[in-house]
Amino acid sequence: MTEPNMPVDGPYRITTEPIPTGVTLDVEHFVQGVVTDVVEALLTDRFLDRFDALVDMQARDPHLIERPGDLPFEGLVDDLVDEVRTKLPVYGRQCTRLAERLLTLGLAGQVRSLAERRAGIPERAKGGAAA
Repeated sequence: MTEPNMPVDGPYRITTEPIPTGVTLDVEHFVQGVVTDVVEALLTDRFLDRFDALVDMQARDPHLIERPGDLPFEGLVDDLVDEVRTKLPVYGRQCTRLAERLLTLGLAGQVRSLAERRAGIPERAKGGAAA
């Protein structure tokens, strides 16, 4: 069995940590794959010219007013998102382990939050950002 903070060990590791307002899912290995997809896409003829154009635009007039459809950076981001992986697969027993871990951490956070409210601890004093 995997360690409690890593309920999913493949194909992309997912680690979990409780935070004052819930749970974080660390999907660094998945993001590495996404970044790899982006870099590979930028090196293709389909995106290389657009990326070079963005680099050339760095000296543009900052007061120039453009319509949303004219924004090259946002357009390139949208097209690259369409190009890369956006779903994180979780298989078999790992689904159960992830669900159990999220449930455990989520319930622990709810109990902690309820206890803090009953004790009169203000949200800012807990050190976490408000939801």
